[in-house]
Amino acid sequence: MRAHKLINEAFGFALGTGISRIFGFVREIMFAHLFGAGILMDAFRVAFRIPNLLRDLLAEGTLTPAFLPVFSDYHTHYGKATAAKFVSLILGAMLVITGGITIIGGVFAPLWVKLVAFGFTPEKSLLAVKLTRIMFPFLVFISIGALVMGILNFFNHFFTTGAASCWFDIAIIGSGLLFYKKLGIQSIAYGALIGGALQLAYQLPFLAKDGYLTLPKFKFSKDVKKVLLLMLPISIGYGASKINVIVNTLIASFLQDGAISWLEYAFRLMWIPVGVIGVALANVSLSFASKELSKNNRQEFKRIIQLSLVYGALLSIGVAILLYFLAIPLCKIIYQHGNFKALDTINTAGALRAYCFGIPGLVMTKILATGFYALKETKTPMWVSFITVAVNVCAAITLVKTLDFKGIALAASISNLTNAIILGLMFKKKVVSC
Repeated sequence: MRAHKLINEAFGFALGTGISRIFGFVREIMFAHLFGAGILMDAFRVAFRIPNLLRDLLAEGTLTPAFLPVFSDYHTHYGKATAAKFVSLILGAMLVITGGITIIGGVFAPLWVKLVAFGFTPEKSLLAVKLTRIMFPFLVFISIGALVMGILNFFNHFFTTGAASCWFDIAIIGSGLLFYKKLGIQSIAYGALIGGALQLAYQLPFLAKDGYLTLPKFKFSKDVKKVLLLMLPISIGYGASKINVIVNTLIASFLQDGAISWLEYAFRLMWIPVGVIGVALANVSLSFASKELSKNNRQEFKRIIQLSLVYGALLSIGVAILLYFLAIPLCKIIYQHGNFKALDTINTAGALRAYCFGIPGLVMTKILATGFYALKETKTPMWVSFITVAVNVCAAITLVKTLDFKGIALAASISNLTNAIILGLMFKKKVVSC
């Protein structure tokens, strides 16, 4: 594969993702204008974090990398009909799993909120529980959307899948602006639920065009079990890494009102280069690498991952430096409106600068993990994530004492860099033995 093909396809995904990030910007601006960085937004952030954490465990971060290499094998070696049957079986399994989790999640919402934000006052906890129950069904839509995304990426619909999340943000923005006065903070919770459904619906016509729009079959066959077994270590690894999110939120819940929101607003800005660069390169390289491995072309597989790492490193370091020095003006232009005050800008910018150190680590980790997933080697990233959890917890507890909430962001950066370094060393050893 020529380098320009990787870049062209990654650019398509990045362009779609970039458009989504613009809508994400508008969404965050609306949040800041209508709700500021106080009790209401803290409750919403925690409430959304719970189903979103499960999304990471079951959707794009785990289902797509576990499903796509197996789907590639079926499509390459057995043809379209067999691959379509495989898709219908996975679809049925995911509906059962996510539907069951949604019911359990709603029933036990008070427990989840207590675990994630133990330091919340009773008033904030009650609000967070209510918002959690509204948003939990979002998990079903977004998980099925991840399955569709994997198939579309296989057929090089990278712009389409990159832009899909626009609909999620559009729904939140529309619901917030239309129903804010009547429903308050609940307006954006309902918007998140509607957005998950729209994000899935947007991709279905493209799936039909490729001939893979199929009804679910509810049978846990050996093919389904194979994907679930591949998903399990990825989910555990993601779960371990998301412990960082839970620990950081828990620590921040004991700090002043607004700490969680400042960290979240900063995280959204930091995630832009990760989403546009890292996620684009990871998704494109996973698709291309899986195809090459299905044809037993190991040398081309290595080249794809190496090219992705080079481009990812150059772009992410440059963007991280830029974000660091432009933190205050960016936060002021984007957020400082309505209920979002000058102090909120300063605190959000401080958190953003601390997050910047970890941007290259996040991008490299996504690409390196992709290499392991394409090889159907899902355990190594899992074990490495356990190490980085320990690093994050120790760093967060230590740094928050002197740097306040900014110490939490810096701890996340240290953890991300550690993850990339260890995973890089492990992948180098794996490539040599390939």
